Amino acid sequence: RVEQAIRACQRLGRQAVVIGAGQQWTKLHRLADDHVQFLGAVSDASLREYYRRCRALLFPGEEDFGIVPVEAMACGCPVIAYGAGGALETVADPSAGMLYTPQTVDALIAAIERFEAQPNAFSEDRMTTWAGQFGRDRFLDRMRQVLDGASSGV
Repeated sequence: RVEQAIRACQRLGRQAVVIGAGQQWTKLHRLADDHVQFLGAVSDASLREYYRRCRALLFPGEEDFGIVPVEAMACGCPVIAYGAGGALETVADPSAGMLYTPQTVDALIAAIERFEAQPNAFSEDRMTTWAGQFGRDRFLDRMRQVLDGASSGV
């Protein structure tokens, strides 16, 4: 649903940066105007720098987990995400980001406007702490706990 982010930014007159490449590349380029910059694939270090400098990550798609919002929050970037799928868990802290529904351009625009109306509502420290709970070490610890519990119940 990257096209929804592009359309929302165009209608609001905001700059959008699209990072990555994929099957929709040509279609998205056709939608774009001067408000949209396409970077294609970038290095991990460059991606982290974009997360650190941007005002917010727009995540209008639905994924089972969705690592992109977690990566953004880990860099101190607030997330505006469609409220379904994994975003319900990963963007649940209101000081780290906000969710919106329905999955439309108008709803995304309304969320961006709410975000802009509360510039001090998002805490970089809280975002990085929140994102940390989805890290590799915590995942491995929790998996060990689950497996230990399962094996002791056999």
